[in-house]
Amino acid sequence: MKAIQFKPTVLGALLLLTLIFTACSKVIDVDLNSADPQYVVEGAVTKGETVHRIAITRTLNFDEVGPFPTVNNAVVTISDDAGNSEVLTLVEPGIYATANLLGVEGRIYTITVSVDGKVFTAQSTMPVQVPYTELTVFPVVFGSDTINTLIPQRVDPAGIANYYQFNTYQNGERLEGIQIQDDEFSDGQEQLQPLFLGEFETGDTATVTMFCIDKPVFKYFFSLDASNSGNSSAPANPVSNFGKACLGYFSARTSETHSVVIP
Repeated sequence: MKAIQFKPTVLGALLLLTLIFTACSKVIDVDLNSADPQYVVEGAVTKGETVHRIAITRTLNFDEVGPFPTVNNAVVTISDDAGNSEVLTLVEPGIYATANLLGVEGRIYTITVSVDGKVFTAQSTMPVQVPYTELTVFPVVFGSDTINTLIPQRVDPAGIANYYQFNTYQNGERLEGIQIQDDEFSDGQEQLQPLFLGEFETGDTATVTMFCIDKPVFKYFFSLDASNSGNSSAPANPVSNFGKACLGYFSARTSETHSVVIP
């Protein structure tokens, strides 16, 4: 009798592979437990002001949704290198404020936050204020479109590293976004770098507040902006002047504001 030969087929091969992988399969239990929630401390001491606000929240677990819960049981102290110190008062959920601590340029300010057995500390030096002379409108043409950009004009002091942060308002409403500049390539020159934020139309009132900040705070906002915009291949927490103890930042800054009506 002639032996019967079975020729392999594609279907047969697939059935064989299915049996092999079915026999070797194993249920993998993925642990989605997140790390312990972290505290977030954000706030600033501003030149010429005596009331300064610090916000404290806590991050959420992996499976939680909604806004960060406020932290209302912290003890917050801000001091300077001139011997002044004040314990902040909880003025609303998650918000702590001073009442009589004057912000003075050139001083080093230290914040200490004690909560749930943990202590977070950060320092920031208030820079010497760079005069912010005028806010001007500079139209930029892109094809058939024209964008009204804003230029916070000032003359950068030579020989000193300067760092700037900006808050922009359109008709009194704050626009979301991080806006920072430095003088790495323009030391000692008139600063005419435009701000690209918002879609300003004729008749709108544009307002820009310029803060002079120190380098660690600039690095925080720079890394935060890079993380939010996806420029980093491996997103990480922003570089905080609290170190790795908690998230957020503490800034000692100067402040000046100018407005212009869009022509």
